[in-house]
Amino acid sequence: MTIGERLKKIRKDKKISVDYIAKELGVSKTTVYRYEDSTIEKIPVNIFDQLCKILNVTAAELMGNQTEGNTAANLQESLPAHFDNPQDAMEFMLKTPTLAAFGGYDPDAMSEETIIEFANEILQQLKLVSYKYKK
Repeated sequence: MTIGERLKKIRKDKKISVDYIAKELGVSKTTVYRYEDSTIEKIPVNIFDQLCKILNVTAAELMGNQTEGNTAANLQESLPAHFDNPQDAMEFMLKTPTLAAFGGYDPDAMSEETIIEFANEILQQLKLVSYKYKK
């Protein structure tokens, strides 16, 4: 399920109108619909944060990253070997709270190729560190 599909499902489950979300975000209804149908794949970080607040969900929930029941083994198995498309790369970046907390990068200013490269570099670094400390 894409972020857009989750956004739409959560919005409908909570009976929140597109009009309300658009007004709160300061965007048009069309933009909200484009987020929901994934026509706009790169949701700006500030908009994503506002969506989480409006929907009263965590970033992890909106990204589809269920924190309950996740073990280190399950998380490691769920990591991809490599990113090939910007949407998956961006989802990985947003699902990684530590990465998001450090900031210092602006996904809105990054090209799709840079997003993929950045996510793959982070993924590689995570793997290297985990191998170093693996028992």
